[in-house]
Amino acid sequence: MNRAICAFATVLAIIVGACGTSAGSSDNGHLITPGLPSTPGASSTSTASPTASEPAPYGLGRFPAPPTGALPNETASALQAILDRAASNLPGVSATVIVAGRGTWSGAAGTADDAHAVEVDSSFGIASFTKTVIAAEIMLLADHGKLALSDPVSAHLPADFTFDTNGATIGNLLAMESGIPDPALDNTDYAADPMRDWRVREVLATVPADRSKPGDHFVYEDANYMLLGMVVAQVTGQTTAAALRSGVLADPRFAALVYQPEEKPTGSLALPHVNGQLRPDILARGGGYLPSKAEASEGNGSGCMASDSGTLALWGYQLFGGAILSQQAVRTMSDFGADLPNGVMGPYGMGVFDQTNLASGYGVPTVGNGGWDDGGYSSVMSVIPSEGIAIAVLTNEAGDPKQLVMPLAQQMAAVLR
Repeated sequence: MNRAICAFATVLAIIVGACGTSAGSSDNGHLITPGLPSTPGASSTSTASPTASEPAPYGLGRFPAPPTGALPNETASALQAILDRAASNLPGVSATVIVAGRGTWSGAAGTADDAHAVEVDSSFGIASFTKTVIAAEIMLLADHGKLALSDPVSAHLPADFTFDTNGATIGNLLAMESGIPDPALDNTDYAADPMRDWRVREVLATVPADRSKPGDHFVYEDANYMLLGMVVAQVTGQTTAAALRSGVLADPRFAALVYQPEEKPTGSLALPHVNGQLRPDILARGGGYLPSKAEASEGNGSGCMASDSGTLALWGYQLFGGAILSQQAVRTMSDFGADLPNGVMGPYGMGVFDQTNLASGYGVPTVGNGGWDDGGYSSVMSVIPSEGIAIAVLTNEAGDPKQLVMPLAQQMAAVLR
C-alpha cells in the first residue's frame, strides 16, 4: 500500500518561519553575520522566481532565508510522481525540496513497516551524513577559536585515551587523510544484542595497528569521524550530542535531527528493510533507535544520526547557505581535491562530497553527502549552490545512495529547472 502525502509544505513553512537565522563567525572567533545575498532590494521572504535577465545572486554561503511558501501545484505533482514511481521498488521513501525565493515541498510514498504509510515527518537513519554534522561542528569550534585545523588531534582528546593518532591533525581527519584505518567490527552480530550501547573507546580499540603517512592520500575510514566526535566532546566539555545541540543544531527547527543513542527519534518511524524485507521485531528489540541502539552507538560520530527529510533539507540549506557557519568555513568544507580512484565516490572536502558527477549527474556543481546503513537505510542530501536548491531523499532500504536515492534527487533537480 502506497500513500502519497504532499501537504508538508505548509508545515515546513511554519517551521522555517519560526526562528531567525543563526549567527556564524569569522576565523578569528568574532561573531559575524553569515554571508547572505547583498544585492540591493533582495528579499529573504520573496516567493517569486528570478527573471532570466536578473539571475538569482545565490552561491555557496549566500542563500536568503528559507522560503515560507509552497512550490506551485504543477511542480509538486511532478515531484510526488517521482516518489510514487520509486515506491514500486522501495519499501518507503520521503523527500523534501527547498528552493530559494520560490518555495518548498515535501512528499512521501510507500510504507514504514509494510502496513502503515510513510509520513512526510517520518524519521529514517541517515548513517554517514552524521559526518557532515560533525565536520560542521568542528568548523564552528574553529570559527570560535576553540581549536585550529592544524592542531594535532591528540591535543584535543582525553589525557587518559591511549590511542595512536598517527601524528594526524584535525584537518587530516576531516579530509579522511589521517592514515588511521577503520575499526574491525565489520562482522559484528548486532542481532545478538541489539540494545548494546557501544562506547566510542571500545569501538576504536578494535582499530588495527597499521598506519599510513598522514596527509599523504585520501582513504574513506570511519575512525576519522569517531575521533572527531570525541574532539567535540573534549573541547566543549559536553557530550557530543549536547555540544551539537548547543552548536550547529541549536536552532529549534533542527530538533528532529538527532544524535543517537544520546538522543532518540520521536514520532513516526520508518522501520529498516534489508533486501526488501522488514527486519522482524526491530522496533521492540532495538529500543526505537534507527536501526537499533547497538548499530547507532557503534557508528557514533561516523554514522549514528536519524532525521526526517524536511529537517535534513532545511539543515543542508542553512549550512551551505551560510546561516550556520561563516562563508569561509563553508567554502573550506567544500574545497575538493582531485577525483578519487576510479571515480567511486567523487572528490571529498571535509565531511562533504562533490556530488556534481555522481550517479547520472546533476548538471551543475552540487555538494552534499549521503548515508548507507547496512542495517536498513539509504539517504542523500544535495545542495546546488548556484540555484539555491536543497534536496533530501530518504528510504528505509539498505543500499548505495548513488543507486537508490541520488537518482531521485537528480530527477527532482531536473523538475525544478
